[in-house]
Amino acid sequence: MRVSVIIPTFNAAAFVVEAVQSALAQTEPPHEIIVVDDGSTDDTVARLKQFPITLIRQANAGVAVARNAGIAVATGDAIAFLDADDVWHPRKLEFQVPLFECDHCDLTATGSYAWPGDVPEIAEDCIIDLEAIELRDLVVRNRIVTSTVLVRKDVLQAAGEFDPRLHGPEDYDLWLRVAQHAGCAFLPEKLTGYRTVLGSLSKNAIRMEDGMRLILEKLEAAGVFRGKPLLRRKSWGYYHYSCAFMHSAAGHRGESRSHSLKSFLKYPWPYDSDDVRYLFGRLRLLLKS
Repeated sequence: MRVSVIIPTFNAAAFVVEAVQSALAQTEPPHEIIVVDDGSTDDTVARLKQFPITLIRQANAGVAVARNAGIAVATGDAIAFLDADDVWHPRKLEFQVPLFECDHCDLTATGSYAWPGDVPEIAEDCIIDLEAIELRDLVVRNRIVTSTVLVRKDVLQAAGEFDPRLHGPEDYDLWLRVAQHAGCAFLPEKLTGYRTVLGSLSKNAIRMEDGMRLILEKLEAAGVFRGKPLLRRKSWGYYHYSCAFMHSAAGHRGESRSHSLKSFLKYPWPYDSDDVRYLFGRLRLLLKS
């Protein structure tokens, strides 16, 4: 299987070289690496000239448009996404590519580790323990990190492009559309180094709130919740919980309190441990606000 790696980047010259190097260092080499420069004003282009990659340059239009541009020119059978500030474990594609021989395995995601940091050691006789990602679980909470994803190109094209109206959850929206018609699976091995980059909490909270609401509205329109009232309530309750958390982190106490109350009204029952980090997290957040 030929894998096309797509790396969108915007003013990430300090990081993107590491991302490209990690893709080139794969024990299962990719078919091609496509870097889409989304209007960078730093020295990104100069730093990338040394690598055997395809470089696309465009006016700044956002990460969704950049990824779509990469998909449009990709010639591989599968697409692997890698953000400019993340890296891959050298054996990532070695583990993921064979999984497409499994029935109904059209998209795979992996575990991740904090980057910069130590690269996890993986035993040679490691047993792959693949877990199905069910749509009913994914509609409640995004369980997929973008830089871990490997997906069949034809499945991706059938699901449609990244939605440029979304700024933040555009990846989550696409995984949901894929999961409605294809098989998704999770490989727990930590094969992707994820870097936390701080941005404007105030601005991001509002953008993410709008984006996640649009995603749920799209799911409603697609009939995903038809005949599933409890799943609808659970999903909207989690949406409000996520908004409460983001607004709390941004210092918006009023917005956080409002969303916390709405979360309990929508879904007063406890969430599973797979959905929330702390079983009483919603209550603690409400009391904090």
